[in-house]
Amino acid sequence: MTIIKKKLQRIGNSTGLVLPADVLTKAGMSRDDEVILHVEDGRVTVSKVDTNFDECVALADDFIAQYANALTKLAQ
Repeated sequence: MTIIKKKLQRIGNSTGLVLPADVLTKAGMSRDDEVILHVEDGRVTVSKVDTNFDECVALADDFIAQYANALTKLAQ
């Protein structure tokens, strides 16, 4: 586990956080990666977007739409 204290800073009209290269490397991220921010109970978690996950969700959505009647009957 790596713990680093950083200060939020002004970037234009926004507030930003600059992440050191070694932190990005340890997190398996790099500049220009798409990330998801999860905010809960005063904490912000940054996670790299998993394109495989998004593809799987899209396939599952298609499957559910195609077999909605059968799934409804199975659920009874």
